[in-house]
Order: sequence, then structure tokens, then C-alpha cells
Amino acid sequence: MFEKLQKSKQISVIALDRLGDYFELLRIELKLQGRELATHLMGYAIAGVFALLAALFIGIAIIVTFWDTQYRAIAAWAVVALYLAGAGVGIFISRKSTAAEPPFATLREELKRDVELVKENI
Repeated sequence: MFEKLQKSKQISVIALDRLGDYFELLRIELKLQGRELATHLMGYAIAGVFALLAALFIGIAIIVTFWDTQYRAIAAWAVVALYLAGAGVGIFISRKSTAAEPPFATLREELKRDVELVKENI
């Protein structure tokens, strides 16, 4: 019984010592995640603005091209269908893409290893 108490005291000392490491690792990972998120958002915002402008002018160009023909209404509805298809593709791509590694994976792995170490020692 005293042996188990001694082991649990040693484990608690190790856990308290590692707590600072966990917070430092969490701080670093939050910083990395923040940078990555900001970069992605900025890139997507720029791409979105230019894609919106391009789609708008393509639609106008298609409608103007068919303005003096009997296909003017069909051209306008084709532009609407093109915009809806583009929106669908965008939604599909965003739902399909996933991060290569989930956030805080390193911290999670460290915690798992330490829990296994504690289980082995008890």
C-alpha cells in the first residue's frame, strides 16, 4: 500500500511538472492555428472577391452578347444556372476538404502518452 502511495506521489510530481509543458505547447499550437486560419481566410476572401467580379462580368457579357437575339431570356436564365452551379461546386469543395491534421493533435498525443505512463505505473 505504501508503495502505491509513493508511486502516486511521484506521478503527481511528474504531472505537475508536465503541466507547464502542456500550457506552453497549447500556446504554441494556438498561435500556429491562428496564423494558419488568418492566412486561409485572407486567401479565400481575395479569391472570393475576384471570383465574384469575374462571374458578374461573365454573366453580363453573355447577356449582352445575346441581347438583340431571340435567345435573350434563355441567356439570362443560363447565367443564373451557371451561378447556381458555381455555388454548388463551391459548397461541394468546402465540405469535401478536410485538414491534414486535426487541431491540437500534438497536445492530444502528449496527453495520451502521459495517461498511458500513469496507467502503467499504477
